[in-house]
Amino acid sequence: MPDGVMMLTPLAVAIARAQTDGSFQVESFGLPPRKPSRLDKVPFVRIVPKLVGQMALVVRGWKPGQGRIPVSVLGAAVAIGIVSTLINVVLANLSMVWHAVLSSLLQLILFFAIIALTRLFPRFGRIWRFHGGEHQAIAAYEAGLDLTVENAVTRTLYHPRCGTNLATLAMLLMVPGMVVGSLLAGWVGYIVTVAVPLPALCVAFEIVMLGQKRWKAVLWPGLAFQRLTVARPGPVESLAGITALHAALEQHMQIEEARSTTANGALARSAS
Repeated sequence: MPDGVMMLTPLAVAIARAQTDGSFQVESFGLPPRKPSRLDKVPFVRIVPKLVGQMALVVRGWKPGQGRIPVSVLGAAVAIGIVSTLINVVLANLSMVWHAVLSSLLQLILFFAIIALTRLFPRFGRIWRFHGGEHQAIAAYEAGLDLTVENAVTRTLYHPRCGTNLATLAMLLMVPGMVVGSLLAGWVGYIVTVAVPLPALCVAFEIVMLGQKRWKAVLWPGLAFQRLTVARPGPVESLAGITALHAALEQHMQIEEARSTTANGALARSAS
């Protein structure tokens, strides 16, 4: 996040926001109980319930402190729109097929280039350092190390379960669909273009799952893109990841204990 790190466990969420005095504002809360759905086991569809459930968390974590969208974010969005429009103008004299193919590819390259440029600006660059702090805290925890800054900074910056892997594959898979949508005339082409992201995301999720279990090579595009979306954290960013993870684990254990106590009480009442 722009000012900290969010950590998520199966039962709890914690957000650690860095303050100007070097301290952290920590917010932790439990996730609402969720009954298993049949969709959870259906390939190419099972990501949808997860996606819907986590969107509210993303919005809550990224909400600006003063309730306004940062000017830098608006500026980047406007810049992308202007350059994207110029690309289409420059390619306007090409045949429809080449216009669709080159426009889609160049806009994809534009996106990666914009992300690379954000590393030069402090406000954006710190987001990627927080991202690095998140990854290293998780890697230290998974290695069984004490959650300290000294241990975390020795861990890898890149993680196979990072959402960047999913996003990268989804964007690459969107290109053929966007080309097809551009070639189809009228409202049919518009519907295809608008509908492309969801199926691309569903297919990308299955590829990522396969990569984590068997074919690690398919994760290469996402791991490569992490070179742009992850930066080595400073002490504050590293501590933000550790603080958020500590809070999430603590909240998780409290929920587990409460549910266990409730279940045991119900079992005792039924036995009596």
